Amino acid sequence: MPTAPRVSAIIPLVSFGDYGRRCVAALLEHPGVEVVLVPDERPAGLDPRVVCVPSGPGANTSQKRQLGLESSSGTYIALIDDDAMPDEGWPEAALAVLEAEPDVGAVAGPSLTPPDEPELGQISFRLYASPLISGPHRWRYAQVPARDVDDAPSVNLFLRREEALALRLDTPWAFGEDTVLCERVLHSGKRIRYIPGVVVLHSRRPLWKGHLRQLFRWSRRRGAFARAGGVNSLVPSYFAPTALVLGLVSRPLLPRRLRPLWAIGTGLYALVCVVAGYDRRPGWWWRTSLGIAATHVTYGIGFALSMLGRPLPEVRETEDAPED
Repeated sequence: MPTAPRVSAIIPLVSFGDYGRRCVAALLEHPGVEVVLVPDERPAGLDPRVVCVPSGPGANTSQKRQLGLESSSGTYIALIDDDAMPDEGWPEAALAVLEAEPDVGAVAGPSLTPPDEPELGQISFRLYASPLISGPHRWRYAQVPARDVDDAPSVNLFLRREEALALRLDTPWAFGEDTVLCERVLHSGKRIRYIPGVVVLHSRRPLWKGHLRQLFRWSRRRGAFARAGGVNSLVPSYFAPTALVLGLVSRPLLPRRLRPLWAIGTGLYALVCVVAGYDRRPGWWWRTSLGIAATHVTYGIGFALSMLGRPLPEVRETEDAPED
């Protein structure tokens, strides 16, 4: 009788492209890992070792993960995106925690960027890894000391299979499903543990269009969660970009005597962006500095729109790879 796999890695995607093939190939190099692929339609030429569960068109990412979970057979499940791939130490570092600490319900790790990532993707990652962008959530993009967290991205998240079945992975939403799942874990009385050695290499949507469009979608869902009164979203750092945007556009409303202070504050913010974006390569420097400001403004506007109650269209991703 075949030995049951220790880990089932669930990959939701629309279609099976170059990034999906890279992800599957990297996962198959890990002994004891069952690869569960959930595309819209079964692709041709798929490795026979892969468990393929076509969802049909229309399923969102979390619904695909639920289908993959129900078709998996591992003791543990690993959630990973098709544009990511495991690094060394994955999944052993995560399983060590889940096996030793029963009060841990999920293990997360950082998502770094492949060394061969194109320049604009590397800059996008550099923005996310900047303390000015991610603040207290920088652990998502950097290897920092282990800690408990309350909200982890599903590009790199481990759970026990039986507990995942009880919690369910599916939500009605195309974005923010990982936040909902993490809240379910916490409400079950378990902890979420970040371990720096649980690393995936994650390709990024490059500056400018891809990066900002994805960020805007994230900010809209985060704002909707905050407006609803929680879902791990009533954290000051999520409100900070909106406060910044309000400050930047407040000049016409200020008394004349306060406008010099506004100018000083705006100038200091611009200086901080310039310093934080420093790089010996001029092209990287100006893109990073401007990208910090653009990221703040885009997130702040999207978050505010949702807080004001503007309807959020749930648009499913249509590609398996970062956009140009």
